[in-house]
Amino acid sequence: MGNSSIFDDNREMSVGGQAQSSVTSLDWLGRYGMVLVRLIIGYLWITQLEWKLPPRFGCPADFSVSTGLNARTSGLCDWTGLMGIYSKLPLHAAFINNFVIPNISWMGWLIFLMEAFIAVSLIFGLFTRLGAIVGFIQAVNLYIGLTAIPFEWYWTYGMLYTLHMVFFFVPPGRTLGVDALLRPRLRAGAQQGSGLARLFYWLT
Repeated sequence: MGNSSIFDDNREMSVGGQAQSSVTSLDWLGRYGMVLVRLIIGYLWITQLEWKLPPRFGCPADFSVSTGLNARTSGLCDWTGLMGIYSKLPLHAAFINNFVIPNISWMGWLIFLMEAFIAVSLIFGLFTRLGAIVGFIQAVNLYIGLTAIPFEWYWTYGMLYTLHMVFFFVPPGRTLGVDALLRPRLRAGAQQGSGLARLFYWLT
């Protein structure tokens, strides 16, 4: 790995004859500021796991969902039920009501593991561009499904997906992250023609 370290990956690679920069134009304050921000948002995702722990995801024993603001249940079943009622898009509401809710006993695992991956990605700086993509998708899902609830502030979810857009454009795991360790190896594989290495390189 030469002189590469977990602190920074600041070199360029050549793939297909074209130089591709592996560093942002941020100065040291910007780079370490991004580390702080990804740690904070990673912790945010951890806190969102605490109230929907498997195997019941905080739901009642029968996995019944909320049917209104005056008929709420608990855990993931509470917010999923509200999402099915208040979703801004009819197609999204149909998907929640006709697929997610009837299968919430196992869909809960998918939701939990997805959000756990986002948290791990950001906290450890591991495949942070991929983590940003997944986080953006979930944040948009929450924006569509929950912002019409009377007591919800829509910018909560707007800011969340905006932050993940920043993490996509400026992957923060390249400083003080596992990505800084992976990228030299992935760069070498990409330069040797490995499409898989090139993909993983792009996702870090």
